[in-house]
Amino acid sequence: MSKTGKILGFAGLIIATFMGTLDSTIVNIALPKLMTEFNTNLSGASWVATIYALALAVFMISATKLADKFGRKKVMLLGLAFFTLFSAACMYANSLSMLLVFRFFKGIGGAIITPLVLPIGINLLGKQNISKIAAVVGAFTALSAASGPAAGGIILEYTSWHWIFGLNVPIGVIAFLLVLIFTRESYDDTLVGKFDILGMLMLTLTLGGLTFGLLEGREYGWTSTLILSSFGAGIVGLILFIFVELKVSSPIVEFNLFREKTFTASSIVYLITGFALVVPSVIFNYYLQNVLNYTALHAALTIIPVSLAIVVAMPLGTKLSDKVGANPVNFIGILLISASFLTLSLITTETSRTVMIVFLIISGAGFGFSTVSYVSSVKHLPQAKTGTGSGIANSARQIGMCLGIAVLVTILNANVATAKNDISDTAIATVNSKNISDHTRHVATTEIKTLFSKDDSKNTDYAAKQKQLTHKLKTAASDQSHLPIPAANTDYRTLYDATQKLSVGTNQLTEALQKTSHLTASNAQATTIINSLMSGSTTLEKGQNKTSTAVQLLAQKDELQDALHQIKVHKNTQMSQAFSKTYLICAIILVICSPIALFSDRRVTD
Repeated sequence: MSKTGKILGFAGLIIATFMGTLDSTIVNIALPKLMTEFNTNLSGASWVATIYALALAVFMISATKLADKFGRKKVMLLGLAFFTLFSAACMYANSLSMLLVFRFFKGIGGAIITPLVLPIGINLLGKQNISKIAAVVGAFTALSAASGPAAGGIILEYTSWHWIFGLNVPIGVIAFLLVLIFTRESYDDTLVGKFDILGMLMLTLTLGGLTFGLLEGREYGWTSTLILSSFGAGIVGLILFIFVELKVSSPIVEFNLFREKTFTASSIVYLITGFALVVPSVIFNYYLQNVLNYTALHAALTIIPVSLAIVVAMPLGTKLSDKVGANPVNFIGILLISASFLTLSLITTETSRTVMIVFLIISGAGFGFSTVSYVSSVKHLPQAKTGTGSGIANSARQIGMCLGIAVLVTILNANVATAKNDISDTAIATVNSKNISDHTRHVATTEIKTLFSKDDSKNTDYAAKQKQLTHKLKTAASDQSHLPIPAANTDYRTLYDATQKLSVGTNQLTEALQKTSHLTASNAQATTIINSLMSGSTTLEKGQNKTSTAVQLLAQKDELQDALHQIKVHKNTQMSQAFSKTYLICAIILVICSPIALFSDRRVTD
């Protein structure tokens, strides 16, 4: 095959891996739109993302083994066809249940595509280029995962949610044609015996049970019957899987691969990068949109530097690993990610966007370096086993993301719940300390309790709820009945007292004129004059009453504005701290795991 043909074939593979991985994160930003479209809650809409991640984690290893046995190109084309056709189906889904079914089959397509890119690429370009091939594949895998929220935000800004899925159709067709025309078939020639169907079923049970439990534990409760049963099924499946694999001649997972320590260590490092990727793609994106009230597009543009830094750092890391080995590169990568999360823990709502972007660039550089673990995972495996090795490494990364969602989002939810309780108590105390009417106070405390409700952890539309609170407070504060007297020693109190004194004087004048009118009742001219004076006095009194009410309203408005400002400052501080604690915990976990990277490569002696 000509050099141009090989380049086109490899381009088709890269397009396929980018598309398959991108879909695992791009849909998250569209969940609010899907909630509206299908009249469901966040829990229901989140299954659109969950079921795809579930399919990826469960079927990757089995897909690579099927491809090794029956032909990688055939299975890859099947995966691309699945992915493209069900992308089109998702685009036109008219119910949530239909969308979930389509997303599941689309996930099977993604599970086939992602791990087969590397072995087909090695067969196309040669084992001697394995480092370069794996570097490019790893870079685009990390890039696509990090680009998901950004791409989703841009699509939603200028089109509709349908194109979150429909975008893959023309891209999928291009990838299918390039792979069909410019790649060649390959197998694992070392496989003997029948395909291990029982092992595949046990592996599916294992990964399905464990992954479902990790992804949905927060939703159903970690001690719920469903989640405990899910974990139980996963553990039983694992025991049966190990028993089956030790008995068959051609196992789904060849345990002797793990004797290659670089493969084992690199797969764990790749799992760690998947775990850490949850921070910029999910948690920080959540912070931008729900704490800083960024639009989806604004948040997307803020996160994009992570992807750009990966593009630069991954090839740089690969070149460094060729000179000094992957050990220091992977190690430095994890430490850079840890350092970036440490810096993110220092941000507040007053931190400039530029500073946040700098911190994210550090994170992207770390991901670029640590993704070299994908190169080192298969570097020392026989070429025939690169398919299985790629499947295990990619599956490890998906499991890492599931772990990240389970652990980090659970920690974040706990931190946010604690923060919300503190904010609610402080806000109510602040409102109660202000000189406002009882009606306004009641509305304020009720809305504060609703906004920071313990049962509202799944509702993320805080911007809308804050607007609702402000609107109801304005309505309540405009009620002129039972207005409080302005607080002592304030300008409003001085003005209020002055209007009250004027009102007293006007009342006395009116009473004097009424007495005089009785004495001059026989004098028509005098009576007319006095009646005019009395009318003017009455008008003056009404004006003074309106002035007094206006002063009371203005005083109450200032009290409310001051209360809301204090509440906002406290809320921003507490919510920022909730996220900061989550970043710190993730950074600590990464630092503890970082020494594993020092075993991800070895020097080869000829």
